[in-house]
Amino acid sequence: MTRVQICVDVPEDHYRAYADEAERQGVTIESLVRQTLQCLLEEAEREDREGTDHLIIPS
Repeated sequence: MTRVQICVDVPEDHYRAYADEAERQGVTIESLVRQTLQCLLEEAEREDREGTDHLIIPS
């Protein structure tokens, strides 16, 4: 598997929500964001296999 480093701008209210949830779960914000992105990618792959619409469109 290839590792890709990603930098994103996050609205302050979203960042605070991630920080609060990360603290609640006892994890880092980075790991929570990584988990969210992984879930989105898995959902897109599943929808692609099933032929349903999805948010990520290959260029």
